[in-house]
Parts: sequence; C-alpha cells; structure tokens
Amino acid sequence: MLHVLAWILAFAAFAALLGALYQVLGSRRDAKLYPPPGKLLDIGTHRLHLLESGRPGPAPTLVLEAGLMSTVLSWSSLQLELSKSFHVVSYDRAGLGWSDLGPMPRTADRIVDELHTLLEKASIPPPYILVGHSFGGLTVPVFAARFPNEVAGMVLVDPVAPGEWNPPPDHDLKQTRIGAKVCRRSAILAHIGVIRLIATLLTTRARNAAAHLVRLISRGTPGNAGSVSSPWFAALPENEKAMAAVFWVQSKLALTIASQLENLPASALRAAQLPNPFDKPVVVISASTASERRRNGHAAMAKLLPLGNHIVASNSNHWIMQEESRLVLSAIQDVANRAQKATESTTRNSLASKSHAGAL
Repeated sequence: MLHVLAWILAFAAFAALLGALYQVLGSRRDAKLYPPPGKLLDIGTHRLHLLESGRPGPAPTLVLEAGLMSTVLSWSSLQLELSKSFHVVSYDRAGLGWSDLGPMPRTADRIVDELHTLLEKASIPPPYILVGHSFGGLTVPVFAARFPNEVAGMVLVDPVAPGEWNPPPDHDLKQTRIGAKVCRRSAILAHIGVIRLIATLLTTRARNAAAHLVRLISRGTPGNAGSVSSPWFAALPENEKAMAAVFWVQSKLALTIASQLENLPASALRAAQLPNPFDKPVVVISASTASERRRNGHAAMAKLLPLGNHIVASNSNHWIMQEESRLVLSAIQDVANRAQKATESTTRNSLASKSHAGAL
C-alpha cells in the first residue's frame, strides 16, 4: 500500500513539474505574441503598464482607472476618442494585464500610492481628471482625497458605491469570500498549468469536459457565474474577452483579484470615511441595470458633493463606456469645462488680489 502511495505521489509531483514547465513556456510565448501596447515602468517594488495617448496641453490630463479585473483594453475605444482633445493615460493595476504582481494586500490606499508613484515616474504632472469604472470608481475618490490639489475633477462610471458595503450585506460578504477562495484555488492551478490547459481545451472538441472542470474549480459561486457561459464574461468588451486566454491563465491575476475582493469592505469603508467633501466637479453615472441599492448610493454620493451631478445611462448595462460612450465623453467634457472655468476664476481672483495689494 505504501509502495502504491509513493508511486501516486511521485506521479503527481512529476505532473505538477510538467505543468509548471508548460505554464512557463506558454507565458513566454504569450509575451512574444502579445507585447504591451504601452510601456512598463518600474515603481520600485514592481512594474506597471502605462498607456499614454494625446498631447500634453493646458487642459488637465485624463487618468483612466479600470474595473475589478479589467485592463487598459476596457478603455480602448474611449481613449482613442478622448485623445483627439486630451492628454490621456490608462494603466493596468498591479497583477492585471501586462503589469507585474504587486505587494499585498491590494487595498484602496495601496492602489492609490502605486498610481501616484506611476504618474510621477512617467513625468505626467497634475492636474488630473480621474475617470473610474466600477471598482476603479471606488479607488479614485481616495486618490482625490489624498491629493486634492492634484485633482481637477472626477467622472465615476457605474462605480462601486461605498454605501453598498457599509455595512456589507451578509450575502455580498459571503460571495466575496467565496470569490476570493475560488481565485486562490485558481492561482495554484494556474501555477502548474491547469488553467492554461483548460483554456486550450475550450477551443477544441473537449470543450464540454473543460467546461465541467471550470464548474468544478468554481464550485460555490452563484448560478452559472463560474461557468464558461457566465453572463458576466459575455458582457465584457470583445478585446477583453479575446485576451482572457492570455491574462486569465496567470496566477498573478487570480491572487490579485482574491486580495481585492478580500479587502473590498475595508476599501469601501475607507472611501466612506474620506474627510471633507471633494469640492471639484464630479459626475456619477449609473447603469440602468444597476441595483436600486447602487443607484441610490450614486445619488447620495453626488448629493454630498458641492459640485456633484448624478445621471443614469438609460440604455446601458455595467459597461457604459462601450454601450453609451457618448454619454461618458459628454460627462468628461463637462467636468473638464467646469474645471477650466474654476481655474480661470481662481487666476483672475489671484491677479486681482495682487493688484489690490500693490495699490496699497
């Protein structure tokens, strides 16, 4: 019996070694086939991927912050359009897309620290207009609160509302814990090539067997959220879905999402406890399919802001920048215009004050 057990363990170890080699070789191939569209900048602890477009000018630079597990690709079409009028930067948070795995835990404050360092390393000076989608709409207000003199305004696109998690409903808290557990399970399997193998099998006649493995790995998730027919996956932008077989087979993504989920309640609490309301222009956009709790949270956020405005994208799901891009573009232009007027007013007042002091 011990002899058989030893053979089984030896075979498992050999299979894991082969899987790890398969993962390394596959990752190297992916790196050659899919180079980053932007540049990788070392911020001290790891490298972050930054995509810069448009020309710097007198107007504030637009900084685009993506959703929970999204990349610069989620902004592609919008960034292209915005670049005609603005200097625009998007980036991949640590562990996502082309960026390296970053230090843990992945809290809102750590994410803000890294973004601020990235902008400094890239020599992109303030002021900034921050545009955050979903989870990114939770972190950019923390940036604005910590660096108020560097931020000229914000546009929050169907953001996670702090009120949704203060206190967090038991059901949502349970689901984040399950999600984090599944991600950590996936990280181990990704390291030994299992997730990459499944992604390959999904493109062959063994698709049904691969789909069964996906459900097995994702056990505990609600409905068909952990299946290859997940409606959440189907709603992703096409270019994000196309890169899933490259990004989602990496352990760094699974570890990052797990930490972001585990720290979501604390990050939301941090956002809810921000000092002094942000006194620059802000537009909060709700998806028509957002829950009533989220839409009410958005309305409450805008109401608390001296220059806040809340609108509903009546024809969009969560991915408003794809389905109603003109609405997002209009909101950004509105914030930019109001920010410019505020700057001009401040400049006039400053000159008048100096002139008055000189006359005295």
